[in-house]
Amino acid sequence: RVVSIPNYNYVIMIRHGEYLSVYSNLSEVYVQNGQKITTKQELGIIHTDKKELKTELHFELWKGKTLLNPALWLAR
Repeated sequence: RVVSIPNYNYVIMIRHGEYLSVYSNLSEVYVQNGQKITTKQELGIIHTDKKELKTELHFELWKGKTLLNPALWLAR
């Protein structure tokens, strides 16, 4: 699912069985609602705050209703 949320810009939510990954603060997205996503596929462009000169992705990983530590899941 792709949605636009004030203060988070674009948000992409991807369902992986019982897991959900959430990517927010995107200025542009390359995927559409319902599209099947592949590993290492580019999802979009992270927004840059021009006032603070900061580019930051907000990433969450959920198992059901439990928020997980995403650092344990990211490839090194």
